[in-house]
Amino acid sequence: MRRSLNWLLSVALSLVAPLGAQDDAAKLDAVKEFQRFFRKEKSEALQVEAILTHLKGNECAPAAEELIKLLKHPAAAVQQAAMTVLATYNDPKTYATWIADLPKSKDPEQQAVIVKVLGAAKVKDAVPAIEAVGLDPKASIVLKYESARALHGIGDAGGKGLLGALLADKEPQVRIAALDAVGALKRVEHGKAATALLTAPEWQVQAAAVAACGQIRPQEAVQPLIDLMRKEGRMRTECAEALFRVTGFDFGVDPERWQEQWNQLMTIQGWRIPTDEELAKKAESRKKTDAFYGKKEERKEFASIPTTSTNLLFIIDVSGSMDDLVGEVEKFQGYRDRRRFTIVQAELLSAIDSLTPDTNFDILSFATDISAWKKRLVPANVVNRDAAKQHVKSLKPIGGTEDQNTAMSGLVGAANLEAGKTNTLKALLYAFGVDPDKPVKPVVTGFDKNAIKSPLDTVYFLSDGRPSVGKLIEPLEILKEVRKHNEAFRMVIHTIAIGDFTKDFLKKLAEENGGVFVDLGR
Repeated sequence: MRRSLNWLLSVALSLVAPLGAQDDAAKLDAVKEFQRFFRKEKSEALQVEAILTHLKGNECAPAAEELIKLLKHPAAAVQQAAMTVLATYNDPKTYATWIADLPKSKDPEQQAVIVKVLGAAKVKDAVPAIEAVGLDPKASIVLKYESARALHGIGDAGGKGLLGALLADKEPQVRIAALDAVGALKRVEHGKAATALLTAPEWQVQAAAVAACGQIRPQEAVQPLIDLMRKEGRMRTECAEALFRVTGFDFGVDPERWQEQWNQLMTIQGWRIPTDEELAKKAESRKKTDAFYGKKEERKEFASIPTTSTNLLFIIDVSGSMDDLVGEVEKFQGYRDRRRFTIVQAELLSAIDSLTPDTNFDILSFATDISAWKKRLVPANVVNRDAAKQHVKSLKPIGGTEDQNTAMSGLVGAANLEAGKTNTLKALLYAFGVDPDKPVKPVVTGFDKNAIKSPLDTVYFLSDGRPSVGKLIEPLEILKEVRKHNEAFRMVIHTIAIGDFTKDFLKKLAEENGGVFVDLGR
């Protein structure tokens, strides 16, 4: 009997061991098949499909090695697909060799790529190696930037003080990445450093510092936040929200009321900022009474979305469907007619009238292609406001009713209906100085040296239609592309919808980019 049991045990063990080996062999075989296919396949679409369907689910070191190579592929779509699959590989054994070799590497670009991958895959075992390369005095700007982002993604600040060191870096985008990580990871020990960056010369660094202070809630940030609120610009509303999160009080964007209250609080012995639990109750109460900061001030606004920004871009849809009539007759009383574009035109003219001379602005209209009014931000003085209104009055939907009638009469070429489609991606990427029809060499890491140079901080985007033309027309893909660029630019994107178009896309676009979504109606 014992002999029979031993025999059965030996057979079971002999079967189990090969199963693991067979699994490993299958993964290696999958990698070889992928290599064979990729060498001969020239179609970018099929290359992307092969990455997403063949290497996903076959995690192993050779598969990861193939994917990391593809992060330097000339096609951005291939790079993105490779990163998407790598983010699903989270077994430390897969990356063991790269983690061990990371501090020894002499190739800064390769180091930055590996750090980005480890962050996307959330490999906690990589934190010491990431800290080591990030703290290296010879580390490149891009490597330090990706190191901060990797710790943020992994959710572990490490124990060697990398984030603290990066907060003092001379490169603005490195400081921004470090501030984002400090805020997300609630590293309260960096409150003093985050507070100091509220006076940074770059508005993007200031915005990141305001956000971080709102998350880690250092009491010493209150006075600098009030001082920053006194300056004109978008930061006023963000300072108000951060001050609420630090103190639990709410005085909107009125710095003098904040100052008066803060002076009183400083005379109260033993006063302290509220705990997280106390703040949560105050936030819930504020939500219920609708007494949040943005609704207390008279400010310039477009389609009921207020702003304190002094650097604005209005992006307006002039595709053919904007010539359609709105369905909610009662809701749109008082306009010249019921065309969607008539309503949008009236709203934009009113917004231009509300702009103050210290505001800089531009207007971009889009259909199949885009057309900028000035191609740069100009001051909203009396001359430019008048010229802008004349420009808006001259706009009309492309491929609308008039053009459709022309086409029906047989003059299809003259009607040019193809020009009246909706190129959402091209319109949105204009704000980042990017033309998707003229692609540049894709950047492996997320670092964009041009982002800090842009004064534009707020975009109003109005559309009535589903994206129908352009390099990308799938809403989720467009959202992903905007996220990629705006991570560095940090623009607020407000969105306004009119018509029957499914609103989820525009709502998500606003939510992901710090903006407000407004549904004008259908």
